Amino acid sequence: MTTGSLLCVRKAVGLCLAAGYLLLVNKLGGLKALFVVGVALVVAGCSPGAGEQQATPQEKHFDVTGWGGLKPGMSKKDALATGELAATGAGKLGTCEDYLYQGAPTPDPKKLAEDEALEQQIVEAQKAADAAKAAIGPAPGANAGAAEYAASAERLAASAEASNKVVQLTVESTKRSADRTELFTTNGGVRFLGEAIQFILPPPGATAAQNVGKGATVDQFKAAYPNANGIDDRTFQVPVPDQKDWVLSFRFTDGKLSSFMLLDLAVECV
Repeated sequence: MTTGSLLCVRKAVGLCLAAGYLLLVNKLGGLKALFVVGVALVVAGCSPGAGEQQATPQEKHFDVTGWGGLKPGMSKKDALATGELAATGAGKLGTCEDYLYQGAPTPDPKKLAEDEALEQQIVEAQKAADAAKAAIGPAPGANAGAAEYAASAERLAASAEASNKVVQLTVESTKRSADRTELFTTNGGVRFLGEAIQFILPPPGATAAQNVGKGATVDQFKAAYPNANGIDDRTFQVPVPDQKDWVLSFRFTDGKLSSFMLLDLAVECV
């Protein structure tokens, strides 16, 4: 008997004693006594070889059916209710908002607030730039005086300055967006446009059918998905049953699978 088995038996005997096992053995006889021992072993969590090996977890793939409780076509409300995603968003990208999976690194709330404030600054700066451009007016005529030329030059300079501010803010916003995008693509999650899902990105290490994951070759992918539609030599799509415009999209770089996601082709962030 192995050490693990011995421990289980000892635990079972302890439970039996607590329930009056000795009395049951005396009264029930051999067969029924053995049944009581079996029940005690189950209660104790014992089975042949228990404690000697871990149960093999059920395979879980990122596929056309979704990931965990997340399904193509579900609403944002229902997606958040699954518990698969963090309770708060991980930042906005234009009109869309990202949510990471539970357990992923938590974005800094202060930075997210700064990002949103920066986007609002860009909106206001663009309005100011549009107004400054509209105020330039027609160029002074041939007979215009020095004062008119000076005033026109000032309007041109004001418009250029306003446009430059938009550019500077946009550059800063782009950098911040790149940082958020890296966090998102590294850890996976869901991008929403309002209540609609734009795409579901798998978490690190997830695989599609037949264990096709990042680094798989095109041949390995085609063996798992022989009916995939080739968009070009690097992109393949598998339609999602009963979900119009939804596809499981695969992207290859240098002949190796670099990314895959569930994507609603009809939803576009701006």
